[in-house]
Amino acid sequence: MEDVQPPAKLSRLDIGMLITLVSVAIGGVVGLIAVLDADSEVGALGLGVGVTFLMLQGGATIACGLACLARRRLELVALGGLAAAGLAIVLFALAVWLEIDSETYVKIAGVAYVWSFFSLVVLGLTLATQPVDPLARALYLGAVGASLLGGLIATALILSTGGGDIVPTAGPFPYAALGNEDLLRPLGAVLVVIATLWFGALAASRVERPAPDFTR
Repeated sequence: MEDVQPPAKLSRLDIGMLITLVSVAIGGVVGLIAVLDADSEVGALGLGVGVTFLMLQGGATIACGLACLARRRLELVALGGLAAAGLAIVLFALAVWLEIDSETYVKIAGVAYVWSFFSLVVLGLTLATQPVDPLARALYLGAVGASLLGGLIATALILSTGGGDIVPTAGPFPYAALGNEDLLRPLGAVLVVIATLWFGALAASRVERPAPDFTR
């Protein structure tokens, strides 16, 4: 009698693929229904462009996340980025189709989008660099830390928005009266720091220094 083999455990890459397939399938079907159900031809085109933009931008995070999982680099961050991107795609597609105007719903979708974006920044840099040099490693860790800070500030800004002024749109962000405007300047400053450290880490990690010659 043959031994029964235990079912293979799902790897983190398998989980990431499942998240991707489910979220993209739901987002695509819902987006297609929204386009076909639009009241006018122009409205249908606008919805199609909006949903496509969301899926392409979320797809960038998904692509980087799957690549990091395949290379076993920052796997937990990659899974978190995949979950955030997938959730943002599904929630915004549903909001466009059903014209959801719930403040809580839109805040959740906005937070998911924010973390999808900052995950893209971190995962993209992780794929683009090999920070073995001390300078490159410092710049890389600085960019990751600044991205985390930017995500927290943007999340606080979204959560502080209120007053029933949120209006869902086909774009990645709902229209709303901003909440704590004191967070806008720090968020802008953090974004500049992220861009500076990102490209600095990329440049530093690509500089090949000759090995020291101790024979001289």
